[in-house]
Amino acid sequence: MNPFDGKPGLYNRINRAIYSFTGPAHVGIGRPEEPYVAPADPVCPLCGRPMAQHSIDRSGERTQLHCPRD
Repeated sequence: MNPFDGKPGLYNRINRAIYSFTGPAHVGIGRPEEPYVAPADPVCPLCGRPMAQHSIDRSGERTQLHCPRD
């Protein structure tokens, strides 16, 4: 069952030949994954302090994270 069978064009002919060796794309890690659980008290990757102490500025075209001052 090749998805490129019967489709015209050079690239489809190439894909038809390659697909017979590679097969469909492999998706996932091969075992069931648990859903993501966010940390209860996340910390800043830059300064290591709790994210609750930071301010996030989304007013401009780029979002900016402002770390607290000591």
